[in-house]
Amino acid sequence: MMGRKSGLAFGAAVFVFCFFFCMTAAFGSFWKGEAYLYDRIAAVAAALPGQQTQIVGALKERGEDNLAKGRKILAQYGYHGHLPAAHIYASLVVGALAAAGMGTAGALYFTGRERKRLKKRAENLTEYLRQVEKGSYFTFPERSQDFLSNLEDEIYKTVLALRESRERLQQEKENQARSFTDISHQLKTPLTSLSVLCELLARRVTDKEAGLQIQKMERQTERISELTAALLTLARAQAGVLSFEIRRIPAGELISCGLEPLWPLIEKKGQRVKIYGEKDIYLSCDLGWMKEALGSLFKNASEHSPDGSEISVRVWDNPVYTGIAIEDEGMGFDRKDLPHLFERFYRGSVVGKEGTGIGLSLAKSLIESQGGEIRGENRREGGARFVISFYKNM
Repeated sequence: MMGRKSGLAFGAAVFVFCFFFCMTAAFGSFWKGEAYLYDRIAAVAAALPGQQTQIVGALKERGEDNLAKGRKILAQYGYHGHLPAAHIYASLVVGALAAAGMGTAGALYFTGRERKRLKKRAENLTEYLRQVEKGSYFTFPERSQDFLSNLEDEIYKTVLALRESRERLQQEKENQARSFTDISHQLKTPLTSLSVLCELLARRVTDKEAGLQIQKMERQTERISELTAALLTLARAQAGVLSFEIRRIPAGELISCGLEPLWPLIEKKGQRVKIYGEKDIYLSCDLGWMKEALGSLFKNASEHSPDGSEISVRVWDNPVYTGIAIEDEGMGFDRKDLPHLFERFYRGSVVGKEGTGIGLSLAKSLIESQGGEIRGENRREGGARFVISFYKNM
């Protein structure tokens, strides 16, 4: 798109070109007319061989009386034109300037109109791509046959390919979610049976060692049940088929709900939970699923912190976003693990034996599905920190 400086340079170039073109044409016409007049005077001199002196004298010293008489004689034969005057050069320059000005104005008008048309086409293409990015597919609002038509056709073909690819990916995700749902339903019955059998065995077995083995079986059964439920939720979240009831919820209520199922673990380890910031700051999210996400983060913080340590929850609000940070006093993350924290089934170098590698991935999917963001990092004082951000006006 032409800027102000380039537009002025273009206008000046057009003006100079038009001016010199008009000057050349004007002076060329004048010189041709002068040569034509010279030939006619030569013909008159040849026709009157005895009056050459009078003819040359009249050309050199013309008087107003002689001009008037000559014009009257020429008028009798149908010649009513005027001979070139002394100010012809000034007239030619003024005429050339006027023609150059009009030519420049016309060129600027048409180039300006073309720039506006191209700008509008570019804005339409930009808006079209923005709508495609949001998932809205439609044909171009207007089509013109010009050098941009091929570009529009290629963009439209690319958009169609992207649409088909996105639809296939979404279908694959939905199929995956359905598969996990089927697997989950198939596993529930045998898992329930195993739990009941373990409970019955625990009542009947009197041997201490056998009782310990049954307790291990119960824990593994519970672990499989939790993992199955988490995988099902994760698959549905990543497929975009989870339903969310978004409403404004105080941060204090969210934190309390996320901590509720973990109090036995926290109390067992003698840990403390402190909340910094205002609890009445509101976030727009789904209470149930946000409780699930925060529960995974609190569990991670508790499991990787020493007994008697403090788990800090910080809440703040600014014009851009509302944030929640969960911090612990554990070992923190190994630097090589930071890029992979939220990958499914990734187990870092400091993860305990009981970890499944699914909790952080589930928390990330649930938070992002509600329009939030999450990142993990190390504290300067030591320990890990998870920062959740919900941006406003999104």
